[in-house]
Amino acid sequence: MVAAEMEGGAMPDPGSESDRDRTVSSESGVEPGDFDRIQAPRGERVAALLTAFERLTGTRVRLTGERADGDMILFDGFTPDPASERKIRSETWPMSDGSRVRVDYEVMDGDEGLRAGELLRESLAPLLSSETELEFFARELEARFEEVELLTSVSETLGSMVGLERAAGKLLTSTATVLGAAKAEVWVAESNGMSLSRLAQAGPEGPSRVDGAGTISDVNSDPSPLARAYRERRADVGLDRRGGGEPDTPWLVVPLRHTALHGTAGAVGMLKLRGTPGRAPFRPRDERLASAVASHLAAALDNRRLLIENVERERMLVELALAHDLQLKLLPEPADFSHLADIAARCDPADSVGGDFYHILRLPGDRLGVMLGDVSSHGYSAGLIMALTMSAASLVAREHDDPAEALSGIHRELVRKLESTEMYMTVCYVVLDPARGTLRYANAGHPHAWRIRAGDTVRLDALNPPLGIAEFDRYGSRELPWEPGTDTLLLFTDGLSECLRTGQMWSDDVLTRVVLEASTASAGEILDRLFELACVPEGEAVDDRTALVVK
Repeated sequence: MVAAEMEGGAMPDPGSESDRDRTVSSESGVEPGDFDRIQAPRGERVAALLTAFERLTGTRVRLTGERADGDMILFDGFTPDPASERKIRSETWPMSDGSRVRVDYEVMDGDEGLRAGELLRESLAPLLSSETELEFFARELEARFEEVELLTSVSETLGSMVGLERAAGKLLTSTATVLGAAKAEVWVAESNGMSLSRLAQAGPEGPSRVDGAGTISDVNSDPSPLARAYRERRADVGLDRRGGGEPDTPWLVVPLRHTALHGTAGAVGMLKLRGTPGRAPFRPRDERLASAVASHLAAALDNRRLLIENVERERMLVELALAHDLQLKLLPEPADFSHLADIAARCDPADSVGGDFYHILRLPGDRLGVMLGDVSSHGYSAGLIMALTMSAASLVAREHDDPAEALSGIHRELVRKLESTEMYMTVCYVVLDPARGTLRYANAGHPHAWRIRAGDTVRLDALNPPLGIAEFDRYGSRELPWEPGTDTLLLFTDGLSECLRTGQMWSDDVLTRVVLEASTASAGEILDRLFELACVPEGEAVDDRTALVVK
C-alpha cells in the first residue's frame, strides 16, 4: 500500500445525495456506460459503502481505477474548494485481477482524521477484493456458459441442416465467437488420405465463401502446421511471426478424430482456428473445447460418408437388378423352339449378373443349334463377356454349318476382350439334325456335356481348349447318332454339379442317372429334378448354375 499526502482546498459540508457528484466518469476516453456494463456489481456496492461512509464521518472520498488503458474514476465525492483547509490523503491498493485502485480522501488533523482513514481501509479494501473476485468468477461463469451452450448446440446444428457445408459454417461461427478467433476452418481428408481440402470457413461475423485455393495436395511434403498436425494426428498451437514490428497471430489446429465401427481410430480432417493479430496464444482450455467441437464434426463427416456410400450402394443394387433382368431377357425362351424339340433350360446367377449362359438357334433345314458356356468368373464383367458371346454366336452360327467353324469365329471375335480381362470361357456347341439323325458338336474345354439314351451314356468330350486361353487356328468337331424323342442331350455348368446334396464333387454320374431314371419324363420335368437335387441349403450359391436339356 502506498500512501501520499497532498494539499487541497476545503470541502463543503455534505448536502443531499443529489447535490454531490456520484457519477462514474472517465479520464481517458472511456465512456462511463462502458464501465457500468463491465463492472456494474462493483460500482453499485462500492458506491453504497462510500456513500454511507461519507454520511457517518463527513469525509469525502474519490475512488479511481488504475488500468493499463488509462485511469477511470469509479466514485467521486469531491467538490473542489480552494478555500478549504482540509488535506487530501492518497493510497493505492493492488487488486487480485492485476489492476490497482487509488483512494483519495480528506483528513483533518488529529486522531479523528486518522480513525476515519483506518475505517476506510478496513471496510473498503475487503469489499474491493471481494468484488474483484466476484467479477472474475462472473466472467468465468459467462465464458463457461458460452462454451456449454456451444457444445449443446453442436448436434442440433449438424442435424438440423441438410448441407454439411452450411451446418459446418454456422458451427464455425459460434466456435470462433466463443474462442475469440478471427477465423475458423474445417479441412477434410480426401479418400487417398494424402490430401486435404477446405470444406467450410467462418468468422464471428458468419460463414464466408470457400475459395478454390483451399487445398493441400500432399500432406507429407507440405510444411504448414496444419499438414504436420494431420500427419502426427495431434493438436498444436503456435504463433505466426510477422516481424517488422507487426503483431504475431496465434493459431490452433486439432484433428477431427473418428473411431470406426471396427475399432480403428483415424483422422478424417482438421479444425483450424486463427486469432486476431496481437492477441494472446490459444490456451489448453481452448484446445479442449476445439477438440470437443472437432469430434462432433468428425462424426458428422463420417455419417455423410456412410450416407453417400449407402446411396451409391442402393444405386448399384438397382442397376444390378436391372442388369440381372436384362441378362435373363437375353437368354432365349425354350418354348419358342418347341416345334423343333422338347427343350428346357435354366440359368441361376450366383450374383445379380453371372457368367453362365445358354443359347438356342434355329438353323436352316429345321436344324437346332444349342450352346452352353461358362465364363471363368461371375459378376458384372463376366456378364458382359456372356452378352458379347451370345451376340457373336447369333451372327457366326448362321454363317457356318460346322460347329467347329462357329467356335473358331466366336474365338476370333472375343479373344482380345478375354485376354484384356484375364478371363477365359468354356463352350459346348451342338447342332441337332433330326432329318439326318445326327448330333454334331464342337467342345472348347467344357467338361459337362452328355448324350444319354437307355444303356448308352456318352460324354461329349472336349476337343479344343477354352476360348481365350491361347490363339487357336482350327477347332475340331465330332458327330454322333441322334434319335429325336429317345435320346437326351444334357449340358450343364460346374455350379450345378458342385452343390449337389451328395457330399461329392464333380458328380456327373449323379446327374446323368437322374436323366436315365426319368427317360419318359419331359425335358422340363428332368430339369426341375436336377435343380431340386442341386438346391443350396444355405440359400446362396457360390457359383452360377445353368443347365439345358433337349429331347
